[in-house]
Amino acid sequence: MHSRKNLIFESGERYATFVDDDGVLDFWVTLFVTVQLRPSHSQNAILGILQDIAHFKLWEKVNERDVESEFREGKFLSGIDMVSIRDHCAHETRSIRRWYVASLKRNVVPLDKSRYSKTAPFERVGKGHQANRIAHIVQYLGFVARTILRNKSNFSDIEKLIEDMCRRLLKHRPRVSGKSGIRDDSEQCPHPEVFDHLMDCISEESEVNPYRNKGVKLRNALMFELLYHTGMRSGELLSLRVEDIAFGPIASVSIRRLHDDVIDPRRHQPVAKTLPRTIPIPSKLAERLRHYIVEIRASIKGASRHPFVFVTHHAARHCEGNPISDSTFRNRILKPAVKSNEELFNEVTRHGFRHNFNYRLSKKIDAHNEKAKEDPSITPISEKQEMQLRKHLNGWISDHSAAGYNLRHIRDTANKLLSEDAKHQIKFKEASFDVKY
Repeated sequence: MHSRKNLIFESGERYATFVDDDGVLDFWVTLFVTVQLRPSHSQNAILGILQDIAHFKLWEKVNERDVESEFREGKFLSGIDMVSIRDHCAHETRSIRRWYVASLKRNVVPLDKSRYSKTAPFERVGKGHQANRIAHIVQYLGFVARTILRNKSNFSDIEKLIEDMCRRLLKHRPRVSGKSGIRDDSEQCPHPEVFDHLMDCISEESEVNPYRNKGVKLRNALMFELLYHTGMRSGELLSLRVEDIAFGPIASVSIRRLHDDVIDPRRHQPVAKTLPRTIPIPSKLAERLRHYIVEIRASIKGASRHPFVFVTHHAARHCEGNPISDSTFRNRILKPAVKSNEELFNEVTRHGFRHNFNYRLSKKIDAHNEKAKEDPSITPISEKQEMQLRKHLNGWISDHSAAGYNLRHIRDTANKLLSEDAKHQIKFKEASFDVKY
């Protein structure tokens, strides 16, 4: 089966493509990435599109098809094929792959189970995911068909057939309700108290700390504290360098955009999605970071080969001292923390720390403005200043992006006001009742 592979060029550019079981690059996918995606897409965006193409390649295997060869013969997808691809795109890749691998091991497949789409209990994906899959598959198939057949003498007629095939397949995308206005995904983020409990859980002194090694406990606690106090993305956290931390009287961390970094040995390079910026951090956190860098990190073999702050402590497979990868952070650091109290931390995600940071920022601004009402020497923070402050700390350009992260606070404030108004109405009615009777 095909698998995604990241290559690193001498320039530092990360190049994502497909390889087969023998490690050979897939010609058509590599050409598609080079011509269509590489000029305008980031590595992460290309990897997402490749995942959708891999899903289509799995459809070919299940149905014993070779669409590229069919294009050479002037054959295009039929209406039945399009319906089959639509249904295939509605299911999780892993579920279908597990079924397919298991079916290959069976010598005899019962007739009533030979049609996987009707019988296998596959997990489904959301309509938005399904629609994106179909769109990316159409983009890939259109490119391949045009490239294969462009030298035909009747290409102008053939191109109309290709456009018709793409148009008809796109019509099978499910309708996704497009919500106008600000996107609100704060509901997917747990309550701020959950993050406070998590920080207590992963502290070095905690009895329920899920990590064993003392140095690992400190490293992981520092990573979570940086997410908690700065709201930075996990990619920005993993790309932090030692020189990005200011240990002076006013401690801070600097977020920089270092795409296609030659120094970074990771094939899937964690990068900053937002603008460069400098964020203040608590002095105690800076002191603990200094201790980790000078006392713990410096003693780890291989850490001196690069400037990245957070490194692997495990010596297996010659990875000791390597900068921590995105998959390591998700599976070896965040996942054990969530599993330490799965009932409470089940909804905690890396991006949730960013929402939690902005919620606490809103509460701090509210507290500042309350003090300003009592103390004329304190200048209150206006709504416009709050927006500018939020954009700077999060690295955003537009007000629209910033507004979406303040919706939980707005909702809580509205509920509080309504609750207070309801209590006032009840007291007023009770007082009126006493006067009347």
